[in-house]
Amino acid sequence: MGKKTRFLALIMLIIFIGGYQSCDWFTPKTDTPPDTCPSWDTDCDNISNAVETNSANSYLGLDPNSPNANPSIAHGYPCNGWIEKALNLVNSGTGYYHYLGTDPIDTDDWGVLHLINMIEGAGREWYSNGYTPPKIGVGDMSKGNAETQEFGGDWRPDHKCHQNGLEVDIRYVRNDEKEIGLDIGSADSIYYDVDATIALMNFLIQNGSVTEIILSPYAGIQGEVVVEDTTGKHDDHFHVEIEDPDGTGN
Repeated sequence: MGKKTRFLALIMLIIFIGGYQSCDWFTPKTDTPPDTCPSWDTDCDNISNAVETNSANSYLGLDPNSPNANPSIAHGYPCNGWIEKALNLVNSGTGYYHYLGTDPIDTDDWGVLHLINMIEGAGREWYSNGYTPPKIGVGDMSKGNAETQEFGGDWRPDHKCHQNGLEVDIRYVRNDEKEIGLDIGSADSIYYDVDATIALMNFLIQNGSVTEIILSPYAGIQGEVVVEDTTGKHDDHFHVEIEDPDGTGN
């Protein structure tokens, strides 16, 4: 082999080795990609973009492009308390919708961040696991007025508690995909989907520190945090309470 031939062969070998070593399966990657924020929380502050841009929360001056500290604090107890700098749940989000009873819009859906995150997180899981339709029906949380910045406190006569942003009412799941109410203590119980309701409760528990779920005895569901109400008040919804994230009674 002449000098010129040997030189070209050497060049080809260097090119081959260089290309060979660049293959992923030959040289393991040691660098891990940087952490990225989820699409629903692009500034990684654990407050969703939807909540930060919700006009009802504009009084807090939240910025979806810059991290914000959790402003909400639950004071007192669920049946005797109030909320400091409460957050409003967006009326419709991934996997859930907020239904109004007799209350004006944005007056019955306030809570602390942990309650909001539980609902939104359960909604995302509900959607990603193919349970929609129907979306999760979210009812009363705590009362609030963004103009006066008064949140929580005494509720309607039919709601003794719901006072400090730690509680929410949820509709039982229907089997006909309709996003309307369901009274499982009536003839409409034929539309009750017990398996989907159990899945929903599990998603809520996975996304929040649930301390109690109050439901109808007709629900046919038992569990560590489940309490049956035989008065009929929970035949058309179940009630979820979460742990106070900063301790009780403050």
